[in-house]
Amino acid sequence: MAARVPASSKARLRARVTRNIARHQHFLLVLLVFLAFRLLMPFVFRSGSYFVEQAPDIGDYLRWGTLSDSGFYPYLDYWSEYPPLFPWSMVVLYRISTLLPAWPFDQRLWFAIVTQTATMLFDAGSLVMVYAIAQRLGSRARAVRTAALFAGAFITAYAASSWYEPVPLFFLLAALYLALRDRYVGSAAAAGVGIMLKIFPIVVVPIALRRMTTLRQVAGYLLALAVTSGAILLPFLLARADFVLAFVQSTLNRPTWLSIWALFDGNYLYGVAEPIIERFTTENIGAPPNSTLPWPLIHAGFLVLYLVIYTRRVDWREPVKSIALGGLTVNLFLLWSKGFSGQFISYAFPFLILLMPDLRGVVYTLLLSVLWVAEWPIAFNMLDGQNGFIVWIVIVRTAVLVALCLDYAARLFSATAETRLAGFAQAAPRLASTLLVAGWISVIPAGVLAVHTYTETRLAADSAAPVLEAIRSGSTSNSDIIAIAQPRLFRRLYPHARLIGEPTLLPVFRHTPEEARLAWLNEIAARGPFWFIADESDPETLEENRRAEKWLSENACKIVTTLAGTARLSRFMGMSDAPVEVAVEATFADEIELSGARLSSRSLHPGDGLCVEISWQAIETPSSDYTVFVHLIDAQGRLVAQNDQQPVGEFAATSGWATGSTIVDRHGILLPADLSPGEYVLRVGLYRSDDLSPVPFMQNGAPSPDTSGMTLAPITLASTLPAPERPQ
Repeated sequence: MAARVPASSKARLRARVTRNIARHQHFLLVLLVFLAFRLLMPFVFRSGSYFVEQAPDIGDYLRWGTLSDSGFYPYLDYWSEYPPLFPWSMVVLYRISTLLPAWPFDQRLWFAIVTQTATMLFDAGSLVMVYAIAQRLGSRARAVRTAALFAGAFITAYAASSWYEPVPLFFLLAALYLALRDRYVGSAAAAGVGIMLKIFPIVVVPIALRRMTTLRQVAGYLLALAVTSGAILLPFLLARADFVLAFVQSTLNRPTWLSIWALFDGNYLYGVAEPIIERFTTENIGAPPNSTLPWPLIHAGFLVLYLVIYTRRVDWREPVKSIALGGLTVNLFLLWSKGFSGQFISYAFPFLILLMPDLRGVVYTLLLSVLWVAEWPIAFNMLDGQNGFIVWIVIVRTAVLVALCLDYAARLFSATAETRLAGFAQAAPRLASTLLVAGWISVIPAGVLAVHTYTETRLAADSAAPVLEAIRSGSTSNSDIIAIAQPRLFRRLYPHARLIGEPTLLPVFRHTPEEARLAWLNEIAARGPFWFIADESDPETLEENRRAEKWLSENACKIVTTLAGTARLSRFMGMSDAPVEVAVEATFADEIELSGARLSSRSLHPGDGLCVEISWQAIETPSSDYTVFVHLIDAQGRLVAQNDQQPVGEFAATSGWATGSTIVDRHGILLPADLSPGEYVLRVGLYRSDDLSPVPFMQNGAPSPDTSGMTLAPITLASTLPAPERPQ
């Protein structure tokens, strides 16, 4: 039978809990809001946002889990580029997610929720560690402010939404906190677990060792570290030592990526690991990649620099000195590393806000956040890996890391007995500020470059983009109306189309009544000929585009249609407000009757448009498809302008006409700008679409021998109007 706790002990425990809640009430509010946000985030935010289908790393995590469905497990059946505990923890989370039926619209849902919930728990642990560490650096108010900055920072939320970084980060911070409390065995154990997730928690080891005062402490710490790491690693060594060796070899042999060293190597790509299918064997692990850099000298240089810092006469027992050393260690590690991925910032961030929970720290934080988003997803998704933008990211990020090193060094060597280091500690913040300000200033031209590059890359990738060059070459001014068929196409082309004309969206049929669409058409047609663009490559909008073009062909006069890229480019013009009626009758092939016509005008100028509206009636269903031609002939009988197309802009083939039906057919002709003034004749006729043979016609009850069509009306072409005189 369990022993009862005396009432007095319960009272003391209750009083202690109450006091602690009251003492930490402000932090508890931060923690509560943080937990609610992190728990709800995976339900409403998708990793990758609108930019990509998924974040780059979650695909690997999911593949590890999917392989377990077939009975394949990391370090037993294949090796990984991460230490064993990382892929195995993802397999466990995946197995948990499979206990629920998959969501039909996206089968990643439960895996994402389970994974992010797990990382949230460790992220909350990191928040507690940051608060606890911050209390050792100053007042409780400062600690709450530090915790609030950690909880509200974009860096922590971004890392938790798309990467596994919060888990090893927790062990790094736990190892650091325990080292500050002189609990070295616990610190070593936390560091050992963290290293088996990712290598970064190893940065705590030199901090803990520097704080120790006896060799016994050092030996105990290193033993605990080795035992913890070895206990996790040993089963995999016994099962497949070659896979563990493959992990080590792959890590050492990875090429440079997205670091200052990568720029020197001419590599502008992100880090790429071997495809998972190649990790079932160790045969494909090659030699170290070629590099133009003297890596032995680089390694030696960073080692000497760190030893110089590590051996200075500093009060290493002072918490702020330990934190400053931690920040320096992380940042030097990042500067030394061959490669850099945006999520690595997660490991540097806690040291930043622990030492600078103020405006300076926020300015650093915001710039690092901007650089992370600029790297992914902007650089490699929106800008297709544009080298100039990547160079900017790497250089500015390197400058920020150097600036942080200077700020940390200033705190590390403040109040030192060494004169040179004291002078450096005074000058370092000014140099760091210069680098920080320069980094922020560079954001403006980089943003301009990003917008320009994005605009150009989207244009180059758009299969409908050639239509814009076709408009540019066919326009005489930058004021032509460019009507675009569909909202999605309008958004794609508008930034470029506005530079060569006046883009407008054809009213969406399902949202706009007929009278409103007609008013829109009359308004743009009154300004002269206009262009119309429809994309043929989008199967989802193809029917909508054809319906829009058909509607325009029924209500305006189509001049011409061409293909440019995957887009159909048509030119239209409207009928004038006072059209000229033409009384004319003719019968073609005893099947079709021309019963009347209207012209936009009989008096034109060079460069004008002429709209011809023809009324057809089907005596019987025509036996063939016929093309209608409308030709303008000069006094010498030469063809000077024309429109040849099937009726109603090619949307009413004659073979589909029902007996007795009436077809209103509109054709537009654009007169050449250099056409000479004089008298012209407008002729109309039909020819077979398949073999181009003329269709005979009868006029006034008698067959006509003229195969060049019937005369519709005379046209008078006046000289070009003189330009108005400018006032003096």
